[in-house]
Amino acid sequence: MKPSDFQKTIQCQFDCKLKRVVRGIVPNYRKELRRRRNKEIAFCEIPEIVIEKLAVWDEYEGDYTAFQVCGIEIRVLDDELAEAHKSLPERERDIVLMYFFLDMSDMEIGKKFNIDRSSSYRSRRKSLDSIRRKLKEKSQNE
Repeated sequence: MKPSDFQKTIQCQFDCKLKRVVRGIVPNYRKELRRRRNKEIAFCEIPEIVIEKLAVWDEYEGDYTAFQVCGIEIRVLDDELAEAHKSLPERERDIVLMYFFLDMSDMEIGKKFNIDRSSSYRSRRKSLDSIRRKLKEKSQNE
């Protein structure tokens, strides 16, 4: 069966409209690709510092040991180090945590405990030696 002239006319009109639409879509598509190429950055090209700022780390209570010092919660992630800290007397533990985690000087720590700077220093050094010994013993036992 041969198509009628009316059907050919409709088919030609449809082809013409379809070509117009395609002619409009292709440049828009290419324009959008150019815009994306200019604005977007590949993930592998992003600096490590920026990625770390975007990262979210889940923390669970079982992942760390918390110590309260001066009303501030200090989290120690390493289990062996946390056990070594737990074995210290509270005052010595607080001195070590204040020095390393709260960035307090020996003089500031001394004022907090009403002792002089050198006593704070000696107590911290003694505590660190004790922690070092405990960690060394633990590593030798394993």
